Amino acid sequence: MIHMDRNTSPISPLDDEAISEVIKATKIHEYPGDEIDNFKQLYADYYDIEPATIEVANGSDEWIQKAIMTLGHNGVMTLDPDFVMYHEYANQVDVPVYTVSCDADFTFDFDQVIKAVELHKPSLFLISVPHNPTGRMFRAEELQALADAMQDVDGYLVLDEAYFEFGPAYTRPEGAHVLIIRTLSKMFGVAGLRIGIAIAKDETFDKITRLNHPYPVNSLSLNLASKIFEKRSTLDVFIRYQLDSKKRLSKSLGQVSDKINIIGSSTNFILTYGETARDLAAYLKSHGYQARVYDKPPLENAVRYSIIGLEHYETFNQLIKKWSNQYDQEGTRDKGNENIHIT
Repeated sequence: MIHMDRNTSPISPLDDEAISEVIKATKIHEYPGDEIDNFKQLYADYYDIEPATIEVANGSDEWIQKAIMTLGHNGVMTLDPDFVMYHEYANQVDVPVYTVSCDADFTFDFDQVIKAVELHKPSLFLISVPHNPTGRMFRAEELQALADAMQDVDGYLVLDEAYFEFGPAYTRPEGAHVLIIRTLSKMFGVAGLRIGIAIAKDETFDKITRLNHPYPVNSLSLNLASKIFEKRSTLDVFIRYQLDSKKRLSKSLGQVSDKINIIGSSTNFILTYGETARDLAAYLKSHGYQARVYDKPPLENAVRYSIIGLEHYETFNQLIKKWSNQYDQEGTRDKGNENIHIT
C-alpha cells in the first residue's frame, strides 16, 4: 500500500552513509548539551533568527501540549476544523475548548473569529498556518487581527507552522504574545526523530519553556537533525524533491477538478471534498493508494492526499484517468458541487 494519509516525506533527507557517520560520532555516554546548542545554532542560521529565541522538544506535539498547560488556563480556542490534537491535549488537562466553525467551502470568516475571541476571552488561540487540513494560507491582515484580538483579552496566539516551508512567504503577526511552533517532520523529512521547535521572546518564551526537561531531545536525534542543515546543497536538492512531488500531486488531482472539489494548498497535502470525493478515494485504495478519509463533521465528505515518491505518480495518474472515464461512461450526473480549482 502506498500511503497518502500521513503527510510525511516519501524519502529520507539522509543517505545510509550519512546516517552511519552520525551514529558513529554520537556520544551516547554523555548528556546532549553540546548537541542541543549545535542544533539550535544551525537552525537559527538557516532561518536567520536568534538562537536564544529557540527551544527544542520531543516533537511539535509536545510544544502544543506545553502551550496549553502553561498558557491555556482560561480556555483554548481554535478553528473547526484544525489539527485534532489541539482538542486532545486540552482535554488531557481539563481546559475548555472553544471553536469557530468553517463555512461550507471550508473557509473562515475572521470577523466571526474575532467576535468569538471577544465573547469567550480565551487565554490561548491555536491556529495552523498554513491551515491543516485544508492547506489554505490565511491572509496577513487576518492573522494580525487575530493577534490583536488575543492581545486585547490578555491572551496568547500560537502559530503552528508545521507546513509553512511548502507555502509562500508571509508576514507574521507582531506582538510579544505570539508564539511560533515548528517541526522537522514535514519539509525536512524526519518525522521519526521527533524534533519540535518553539520560537518566542521574553515572558512568552519563559512561560512556554518552564516545563522543559534538562535534555528534552536525545543526542542521536539532534545530531541527525544537525546533519541535515550542515550541507545546504544536499538539503536544497531534498527540498526541491518535496516541492516537485507537491506539483505533481496538484497536477494529478487537477485532472478531475470537474468532478470533485479541490482546494489549492500551501502544504504537502491536498484536500478534496464533495459527493464523489470518497468514491475516488475508494477506487484508488482498491488499487494500492491510500488517502486520508474522515468520519466526523464537517469533514465527512472530505479526502486528503499527501505527497508520494515521484516514481508512483505515473500509476497514480493512470488510475485517476480510469476512474474519471468510468465516471463519464456511467453517465453519473453532475451533483452541482462548486469546484474550487487548484491554484
